[in-house]
Amino acid sequence: MELTLWVEQRGSAEVAGNVRGALDTISKNEEFINMTLAVLRTPE
Repeated sequence: MELTLWVEQRGSAEVAGNVRGALDTISKNEEFINMTLAVLRTPE
């Protein structure tokens, strides 16, 4: 989110919008991402 604000302050609303969209997608998939990381971290 800090990156979004920084970019927005420098006049690039389109890039800031893209970053917000990416953060929203990550938030919506947070549980799946955490489960996948847990599987990857599990020793064989």
